[in-house]
Amino acid sequence: MPHILLATDIFGYTKAIETLKHRFESLGEVIHILDPYDAKQMNFHDEEQAYKSFNQLCGLESYAKACMQALDACSNEEVVIIGFSMGASAFWKALDGCENAKIKHFFGFYSSQIRHCLDANVLVPCTLIFPQYEKHFDVDEVITKLVKHANITCLKTAYLHGFMNPLSAHYDAQGYATYYQFLENIFHTMRQES
Repeated sequence: MPHILLATDIFGYTKAIETLKHRFESLGEVIHILDPYDAKQMNFHDEEQAYKSFNQLCGLESYAKACMQALDACSNEEVVIIGFSMGASAFWKALDGCENAKIKHFFGFYSSQIRHCLDANVLVPCTLIFPQYEKHFDVDEVITKLVKHANITCLKTAYLHGFMNPLSAHYDAQGYATYYQFLENIFHTMRQES
């Protein structure tokens, strides 16, 4: 079974991410967490504070470089990538032009910055999970452009940006349960195939 590389959103390494890590590990998965703050729990009050801190302490370009380094470090083992929000955007940038047969799949949840990088040449299999609505762009328009690529699948959910993060204003317990099960089923299938 491939290792899992998981890149967090702007909240970084939180108790919820730790819980998710333990849940995957209980399934027998090996998981590596990437976050913008080097595993320091930041305890942000809200998304506005987290976003401001992310831009001051890290930024998307630095996060993408950290994702590239993580991929290089795992170059001899098969990996599945999961990214949430800014973590998904960082991996999307890191995967631009990357031809690595060891990357089995990239799952990107509600990456709003992807709209600025629609011409990225992402060559690995991708499933991009979009929210029902984004304030700053038309989700359907972005999906229409992305699905022209043979290796990209786009799913539009009934949930809002941040539905997988209990610290987000848009956290949705049903959405979390649905997409956790979605990932668990995929890992189960991969284990059977390996």
